[in-house]
Amino acid sequence: MVRRVTLREVAQEAQVSVATASLVLNNKPSRISQPTRQRIRDVAKRLHYVVNGNARGLVTNETRLIALIVPDIENMFFASLSKCLETECRRNGYQLFISNSDDDRTLERRLMRNFVGRDIDGLLLIPSIDSYTDRALLRDQICASPCPIVIIDRLITADICDGVGFDNELGGRLAAKKLLCAGHRRFACITGNKDSVNANTRCYGFLKTLQEHEVPADSILTLDGNYRFSGGYDAADAVADFGATCLFCCNDLMALGAIDRFRELGIAIPADISIIGYDNIVKRFGLLTRLTTVEQNVSELASQSWQCLYRHIQHHDSGRNCAEANDLLLLEPQLVEGDTVAQAPIFR
Repeated sequence: MVRRVTLREVAQEAQVSVATASLVLNNKPSRISQPTRQRIRDVAKRLHYVVNGNARGLVTNETRLIALIVPDIENMFFASLSKCLETECRRNGYQLFISNSDDDRTLERRLMRNFVGRDIDGLLLIPSIDSYTDRALLRDQICASPCPIVIIDRLITADICDGVGFDNELGGRLAAKKLLCAGHRRFACITGNKDSVNANTRCYGFLKTLQEHEVPADSILTLDGNYRFSGGYDAADAVADFGATCLFCCNDLMALGAIDRFRELGIAIPADISIIGYDNIVKRFGLLTRLTTVEQNVSELASQSWQCLYRHIQHHDSGRNCAEANDLLLLEPQLVEGDTVAQAPIFR
């Protein structure tokens, strides 16, 4: 068994005190000269010294560990967001643990208990869909947490904890206005699922804008695509049978599924039907760079979420959970122009 090199051994080899070696190797501000700093680092590297995180945590009351719970790591949006959050944490000297709840509230509760039991410094949570229907249970667990928690993307209410997400209603409105300006008058919308607050809010913004422009209800078709590629693919036949000249999908993955099926049916895009997706994730994965879509900038979301959590960590502010007036930060989505929207066909 390989023996762990101690801080005292590094200090003796570098001919400095243990306190001096600790300041340098833990990147603490001090007046130690640059040559001495370099000598300590060189010795530590040669001896293969590794900072003992548990020991440091006992002294500083910090573990520099952050946990992230996502509902579906296979979802491209959540996968991309996880990567950006990991980058933010690493840049600031923290390690991020990522776990998947499978959109199941029971598993989510267990993961939260396990992470908090490891004395993490903070928790980033994208709640399961089940948590929307049992908010009281989620609130109780967050209120009891000894570490600060920030909810991301799937915002619930301000009486639970701080949250950061995008304005989904605005995103739906942006899609509707784009299609209306292109002259479309027969619309289809593939939403996420009936329990998804984000998808329902996007769909609401979309339908509300059509209503404000006096589009008849019988000229609008809404379908459930469950946020999946297969959901968009399976819904495409109904959209084609309905005679829609345009389609709004509440995420890019469903848009890709619909596009795949339309091509099989010989329906040209955008000549026969215009399509708008949501998230602008497909570009990050190199799948379809010219999709017209409503962008949720995951880098911005990750940055704002991390900054919110980090402020509470710095102030040792777990009491911010369940405060009377938590902050919900709504970021603005942007319409990204692509090649999948055209003027409505004249003869329809």
